[in-house]
Amino acid sequence: MLPRLSLVLSLVLALAGAVAATGDGARGAGKLVLTFRITQGPTFRHPHPPVGDAGDGFSTTLTLYNAAEQLDRPKNARMGTMRFAYTLKGSCTAAGGCRGTVDIQTLTRLPGGTIAADANGIPIRYPFVVIVRKGTGRYAGAKGSISIAPAGNARNVYTLELP
Repeated sequence: MLPRLSLVLSLVLALAGAVAATGDGARGAGKLVLTFRITQGPTFRHPHPPVGDAGDGFSTTLTLYNAAEQLDRPKNARMGTMRFAYTLKGSCTAAGGCRGTVDIQTLTRLPGGTIAADANGIPIRYPFVVIVRKGTGRYAGAKGSISIAPAGNARNVYTLELP
């Protein structure tokens, strides 16, 4: 059974919320913590057999805004986008929410470069944490994680170690 649109959007928001206010984006000893709030664009479903939720993919683009002054830009400045895609390894119902796991892939575009992160088999509950695999430009060689929707908030926290 296909999940209702509002349930799909709720899941995407839950999976793709934006960065929690845990730091000022200051850089010190190679560590960079960035906090963003988001707005979400349309969500697209990519169905795969068998019929039902399991194995279906979903994608959306999130617009990132500074939750505080960081990266030499003021609070609320539009900072970039996150391409957010996930494959559902479970099912969703209108009454019971979602059960199972998801595989998540992200690509964040910020001033000066990109950050790619992913994780497989994440339980469908808060927080969702994806592992930074690579970066380009000012984020080249970045390692760390992105905490998505901590405490269910529409925020992401990027905790990066830069070389």
